[in-house]
Amino acid sequence: MEVLLQDIGKKFYGRWLFRKIKQKLKAGERLALVGSNGSGKSTLLRIIAGQMNPSEGKVIYQVQGKKIHSEKFFQHLSWSGPYIELYQDLTFEEHLKLHFRFKKCLLDDPKELIDILNLRPHKDKKLRFYSSGMQQRAKVGLALFTQSQLLLLDEPTSNMDSENATRMLNLIESHLGDRILVLASNMEREFHTFEQVLRLN
Repeated sequence: MEVLLQDIGKKFYGRWLFRKIKQKLKAGERLALVGSNGSGKSTLLRIIAGQMNPSEGKVIYQVQGKKIHSEKFFQHLSWSGPYIELYQDLTFEEHLKLHFRFKKCLLDDPKELIDILNLRPHKDKKLRFYSSGMQQRAKVGLALFTQSQLLLLDEPTSNMDSENATRMLNLIESHLGDRILVLASNMEREFHTFEQVLRLN
């Protein structure tokens, strides 16, 4: 797996949010997108995901040396961000069943996620009754344990207390495997071990 960003730029309302972004990522590499609020971290993440078109430049995806069209690249990625919504009228267990009808799970039994994410006491609650931190654990856990070659995370430990944030970062570290990880964040605890950091102004 390779992801190549070629002179990526994005303009909103006549103003360039960022320009000339160049980056090459290979399997097993990690990139942090860092910058102030409004600098374009989430926007660039969505461009990498193929959910938003850049104003200039292009993103090239290659799997085993073969180019993949951006419209089909969703099959190779998993991601979590504030703009990703869970089905609020389902329990987490019901959501797991639905989600993994369309994606493959890294676990033999997806229900194991309930305990891994420390959500067992809340397994029969509908997701709309989850706190923001619990919702965040569910979102990030789903992305992390979905079989993929590219993992995109937008502020994965936001709304989590320090104990759950540490637990989640350890899970990411231990279950990332050889995937490419691109993480957007302003919290140094989330990217302090990363080899590559791209700072947006």
